[in-house]
Amino acid sequence: MFFYYNYISMNNKTRKLCKILCCNSTLLISRTKLKYVCICIGLVTLLDFFGAFTHFFEITYDSNFVYPYEGNVHEFVNALRHNEKPAVNPINEYNYMFLINNEQKCVDSAYNTFRVVYVVKSAIENFERRLAIRKSWGFENRFFDVPTKTIFILGVHPHDDEIQAKVNIEAAKYKDVIQVDFIDTYYNNTIKTMMSFKWLVKHCPNSKFYMFVDDDMYVSVKNVLRFIRNPANYPDYLKEPKKFEAHKREIKDSGKNEERYNNTDTQDGIYNSNKKDLFILEKLKETISTDPIIHELKQNNYNKTLNTISLDNDLKPSSNVKLELVNEQIMQNEYTSNRTKRQIFDFELPEDVRLYAGFVLQSSPHRHKSSKWYTTLKEYPYHLWPPYITSGAYILSKEAFLDMYYTSLYTKHFKFDDIFLGLVARKANIELFHCEEFHFYKKDYTKFNYKYAITSHGYGNPRELLNVWNEQKAFGNA
Repeated sequence: MFFYYNYISMNNKTRKLCKILCCNSTLLISRTKLKYVCICIGLVTLLDFFGAFTHFFEITYDSNFVYPYEGNVHEFVNALRHNEKPAVNPINEYNYMFLINNEQKCVDSAYNTFRVVYVVKSAIENFERRLAIRKSWGFENRFFDVPTKTIFILGVHPHDDEIQAKVNIEAAKYKDVIQVDFIDTYYNNTIKTMMSFKWLVKHCPNSKFYMFVDDDMYVSVKNVLRFIRNPANYPDYLKEPKKFEAHKREIKDSGKNEERYNNTDTQDGIYNSNKKDLFILEKLKETISTDPIIHELKQNNYNKTLNTISLDNDLKPSSNVKLELVNEQIMQNEYTSNRTKRQIFDFELPEDVRLYAGFVLQSSPHRHKSSKWYTTLKEYPYHLWPPYITSGAYILSKEAFLDMYYTSLYTKHFKFDDIFLGLVARKANIELFHCEEFHFYKKDYTKFNYKYAITSHGYGNPRELLNVWNEQKAFGNA
């Protein structure tokens, strides 16, 4: 009986011990699970923060791309351009108030039309930058025979009376400031851009081109004018023709060496020269027939230009013509053909051309929430942006400018101005024109590598801008 009770007692203790061990094991397992659960939740949160899951829900950017207003807007745009009532009212109008208007800025008795109007998107506090621009590329009399205007578009800093007082003095002194009553922040740049469009349509429609520029850009006015004259061939059409040196051979007394300069070699030289001229002629004809702009050149100018190429097939040199004469003929033909190409490609764009030019990009939306350019799927659901031009500097012809302004009234607002204009251009069926000489980054500077640069970003230091621009002006590049 004693052993029986001991056995029962030991079993009870063992059972209690087992229960304790089981509870501890369960607690340990629970803690381990909780640890992994926390890790998983943290990982998911981190991946969500960087937009890893958002990409799974993006829509492919393709030919089926739509963006509100979802429909063809060309009929509405044409109606608005002709002061008629459209069938559908605009969905996006920027109805902000102009605090400083300067509506007489583009009224000039000396000129009915301006070549370029420069629109500088400037932060309200950047007084020194605006002053540096007025003293450099924004100077309106840079070329006495090229009428231009420069305006600065600003927002406001609420409750900062000191800055506003300085802006009022600046506007009264220079009469080139346009101020609108929106808060001047980065995410309001679309408002700043479109309010400048609105002002230009109403008060400055008499320009052939409009250039929109940030206030930290270097701009070569000279290269802007060269570019808008012939964008398709800039800067190649400006480059000097290659100088070909005649490779003279020494004619020795030896009869063996004299045999090298017989009539056969001379005839081959003439044949190769004429064959090269014929090739250039065919290329010029091909260029003129395929390029719709060049094809519009007058026929008499075309004939006159082509006749400058030397194709004298009646030239029959005697056997004792020296090789130096042949080389001189080759050099003359090369120079003449290069000069001809420059004549053909140096033309004025037609009035109805729709040019939207700058540095063209196509990239993906930033889905990580820490990004300055973070975009939700609700704002933009596609995996790629439409092609767009970096907003630091771009040029619009008048026709493209008007089409884009009225098309913007049927384009849902977007917070990034370059993307918004890319959306507008797509709706308006305007093809973007890419040029490498619009540097959206700060191009490394030397005295000689800005010869063809149109713009360069990163000149927020007014003194640096003045130094670089004046130096390039001295070199004839600004």
